[in-house]
Amino acid sequence: MPMVAGMVMTLLAAVGVSATFTPPAHATVITDIAYAPAQPAGSRGHLLDLHLPSTGITPRPLIIWHSGSAWTSDNGKEGPDADAVAAIFNPLGFAVAGVSVRSSSQAVFPAQVHDVKAAIRWLRANAATYQLDPNRFAIMGDSSGGWLTEMAVFSGGVAALEGTIGTTGVSSAVQVGLAFYAPTDFLQMNAQSLPPGVIDHDSPGSPESLLIGCPIQTCPAATALANPMNYVDANDPPLLFMHGQADFLVPHGQSVLLYNKIKAQCGDAIFISVPGADHMKDEIMDPAQFANHTVRTTTDCTETVGTGTFHTTWDNFATFLRGGLKMGTSCEVTYATGGWPGAFNGSVTVRNTGTTPIEKWALTWTWAGNQQVTAYWNSVITQVGTAVTARDAGHNSYIGPGSSQNASFTASVTGTNAIPAQFKLNNIVCPRVP
Repeated sequence: MPMVAGMVMTLLAAVGVSATFTPPAHATVITDIAYAPAQPAGSRGHLLDLHLPSTGITPRPLIIWHSGSAWTSDNGKEGPDADAVAAIFNPLGFAVAGVSVRSSSQAVFPAQVHDVKAAIRWLRANAATYQLDPNRFAIMGDSSGGWLTEMAVFSGGVAALEGTIGTTGVSSAVQVGLAFYAPTDFLQMNAQSLPPGVIDHDSPGSPESLLIGCPIQTCPAATALANPMNYVDANDPPLLFMHGQADFLVPHGQSVLLYNKIKAQCGDAIFISVPGADHMKDEIMDPAQFANHTVRTTTDCTETVGTGTFHTTWDNFATFLRGGLKMGTSCEVTYATGGWPGAFNGSVTVRNTGTTPIEKWALTWTWAGNQQVTAYWNSVITQVGTAVTARDAGHNSYIGPGSSQNASFTASVTGTNAIPAQFKLNNIVCPRVP
């Protein structure tokens, strides 16, 4: 078991987002907020950090983040992961709360779920103080943090998992979730392990057994209570979850089981299966694998399966979260051209009609004819076939609520020069206005 524990901790150290991320400039970070009294005294499991953007419209949507540790740490609010999420989402107008829960050595399940629900209740009860939108709470996490995310998403309204810690009488519901490579059915982990026998999840000293408080195969009823799948129903919030097919710490099959359960219950989910990826975000988000992702989507008892149809980028994650939080269409486009034989100048002006700022924008459209961009300004434009992408030029990457940015170009054309049928800003469809 010491060898297994060492292996687990080594892997966990490698899981995080690159440390090159730093907390965003012009944001306020309030650390070590106690959402409930410490248990045990001096522990950190009932603390949270709030990263509040200095820009954007209030009240702000909130993202709750918890870093995985195989349930061995009571400090899941800190580290490069929380900083990275804040660095990405604060400029988009999201508040970010890094939330810690108790470790398995401090308290066994369901303490960790009681803790995260207490944190959610505290954040909702104090939403006005920190200018948070109490109706737009998202939750994210990786590994055991992904498990905590899924438990929070699926167990809304389950009284047995609510607990009495901290603030009570307030909803602990979230509106959307995003999870990286989370365990679900602990009892099947050994059978699904790749390769078999590297980690004994059934051992009395395994992370799963320590969480439940007994060797999991000897207490299947207690273990089943910690299985997110057992709380899935058709009324759950949408979940986006990802898993690498080469994950030898948490088997890929764990997410397959969850997706099948959500589909059977007519739930709302996107499951992205990444070939060759191990238990690391860098591998899950590797652009080299984008075209090979298997993307399974289920909603309203209808399933679609595609390859490479959802790229695992922070921009796309933000789009998914915006949809789950019902933040609505956030843009509109004005398109104008002026031409001469064989060529024309074009201008696309995009306006942010949403309530949160947009940072690092990419505007995409598809030509209906043989138009070919030959020069551009105010943006960086690339074209592959008929598909065009105009990205910000760096100096104009920010589009505040009600503000606009422009992409201009010269293009060659023969024949009909039709207006593109659709424009998308960071994968959000923008209606075209005169």
